Parts: sequence; C-alpha cells; structure tokens
Amino acid sequence: MPLELSATEARVLALRQLGVDSDRDASVLDVVDRLGLLQVDSVNVFERAHYMPLFSRLGKFDKAELENLMGGFHPTLIEYWAHEASIIRLDNWPLYRWRMNAYRSKQSTHWGMEPGNKKLVAQITSQLLANGPMTSGQFETEANQRKGTWWGWSDLKQALEYMFLVGDLVSGGRDAFKRLYALPEQILPEHVLAQHPSDTDAKKALMLQATKALGVGTYTDIADWHRMSPTTNKKVFAELVESGDLKQVSVEGWLQPGFVNAATKLEGLEAKGAGARTTILSPFDPVCWKRDRIERMFGFEYRIEIYTPEPKRVYGYYTLPILHNRNLVGRIDLKSDRQGRRLLAQASWHEAAMKDSEVKAMAKALTKHLKEVQSWQGLQETIIMPKGNLSLELSTHLS
Repeated sequence: MPLELSATEARVLALRQLGVDSDRDASVLDVVDRLGLLQVDSVNVFERAHYMPLFSRLGKFDKAELENLMGGFHPTLIEYWAHEASIIRLDNWPLYRWRMNAYRSKQSTHWGMEPGNKKLVAQITSQLLANGPMTSGQFETEANQRKGTWWGWSDLKQALEYMFLVGDLVSGGRDAFKRLYALPEQILPEHVLAQHPSDTDAKKALMLQATKALGVGTYTDIADWHRMSPTTNKKVFAELVESGDLKQVSVEGWLQPGFVNAATKLEGLEAKGAGARTTILSPFDPVCWKRDRIERMFGFEYRIEIYTPEPKRVYGYYTLPILHNRNLVGRIDLKSDRQGRRLLAQASWHEAAMKDSEVKAMAKALTKHLKEVQSWQGLQETIIMPKGNLSLELSTHLS
C-alpha cells in the first residue's frame, strides 16, 4: 500500500525541498547542491536566469559569489546541458557522459560534423592549445561568419557547440556572458577526467538527485529534471523503485503515482507552519520548469509571453510568478531600468479567485519583497505601472 499525501502536503513538501519555503540556504553552493543545477538563459530584462533562483532562496546575495565558483582551472562549478544550458558541480560533469555519447552517435550528421568539418575541428583545437580558453569571437578562422539572423550560427559556432555537447570542449567560464570554450584537460582535474560511470549508474544518480530536489514527483516530472527521455529510461527508473531508493506515494488529485526519494523526510508538512516565503520566481526556476506540474500542484496556469506579439500578450513580456503563503498567487512583469536606476513593475496581477483580504496581505508582503529586489539590483526606486488587477493595491502599499 503506497504512502498517501494530500495535495497540500505534496505542495509543502515540494516547496521545502526546492528551497523556497521557510528556511533559507546559507550560500550559493548550498543552493546548487540542493537543486543540482542552475539553468542559464540570455534574457536580461530584469536579471539573468541563473541569478534569480539564488535570490529566491538566499535573498540579497552578491552575484560575485557565483562567479567566483566558475571559470579558471579546476573550478567548483561548470556548465553543461543538464536541464537545457545549466551550471552544475564540476564533480557531476562525468554523470552526463551518456548524453555526450548519445549526441556523438546520433547527432553528428545533423550538426554537419562528419565527415565535413575535420579541418575546422583541428583549427579550434590548435588555437585552444596555443591560447587557452577563448570565446567564439576570438577564434581566427574563415568559418566565423553568421548565417542569417537570430540563431543563424556560423560554422565555427556550430562546431564549438557540437564539441561542447559531446565533451570534446568544456566551459572555461564566461566573459561578459560569452562562453569561454576550453579543452577538457585545460579545465578538468584528473580525477574528473578519469571518471566514466556506466550509463545506468549515472542516470540513477541523476534521478535520485532530481527526486530529492522535487520533493515529490511523477516519473515524467523526475525524468524532465535532467531532460531524460521518459520513453527510454523506464527500466532504470523501475530498478530504483525496486531497490527501495525511490518510494511510491499516492497524491490527492494526481492521475499518475508520485515518487519520493527514500532519504526525504515526510514529517512537518503542515500548511500553516511559520515563516512561509514571499518571493518572485524566475520562469527558469525549477519550481516553474514543468508547466503541467505547476498546474497540477498549484492550479496556476503560466506561460511566458516573450515570443507573443505585444497586442496578444495577456500578462506581460516577462512575467515572474509570485510565491506567497505556500502558493502561486500571481505574476509581475519586472524590468530593471539600469540607466534610470528604477525597478519597473510594468504589469502586476493576482489570481482571480483570491479574496480581497488575501490580495491585501499578499500585496503588503510583496511590496516589502520588491524593496529587497530593488536594493539587490542597486536601483533607487520602484515604480508600479497601472496595468493589472494588483497594481493599485501595490501602489497603495508602496506609497
């Protein structure tokens, strides 16, 4: 008979394990160890994606703390494609060798790397040997010509990204957000280079890490954490359940069974415990990664509207979910006006089902939080623009 969790207990467990409930982590490294990774994204309207989950868990922190853990020889953190482009522990890099091998065996033709670009690969390798880690713009080659616009990568950029995917290159940090490419031996210590875990062992380790971070999740929730195919990894997952490393649970309202890491404590899941967090979340925060999961757990329908034409946007260009009282209760479209030194709330919305008293309490807590956001961003004032059903209440508390 599987364990049973109410919908509320599942939500509290998830928020606790994801690090956005009452207790705060102490450092950047604590957050990375909790989540396993930080997703990287280039959008910088408010703040880059990899800094925001840290802020949601640590509060006002020094971004240099993350940067000092990356780059150089034997860094503590490094980049790889874990859940999309991500920052991971250096020691976890070998756990993705199965993915590197899969890219090498299945995508070489797609990337145009065999047999055509051996000369370009040789140029990249020789220049890195001579110069150390380099950005794509620093290579001297006739192949460094963009094709078209937007994602119209040059042959050089395509080769660099392919070599990065298959592990022939690694990240040497970033220079003004441009990735530095390096040969593995220029960055990785010998004990990391020497690790070649079996595909099964590596996938099991990643699934256990994902389940611990999620608190509770379905098989597809867990597989999605490290972008594993739910079709081809059922056997590996079943072995973790059979061994007792994962325990099946029944969650109220879920059509699929849930699973928890056997090491996860299931006590203290009361919804009214002290210290519930009020914070904004990034669209690339693990709380928000899987849209069907947050609808299942929070009844919260969420899409970012970056690629939606402005006349068709409902909530705003880059809305951030609002976590309050252990629920997702609204969204706010923030922009850091760095030149004017203003934090702009371009639109702010609460969920339609909220009572007036709930809206007032949330707006008061959110206004206090926005002051912390403003300070973290080094801005001088916060402006609430009159768009959205929460804007008036926020303006009242702000003034």
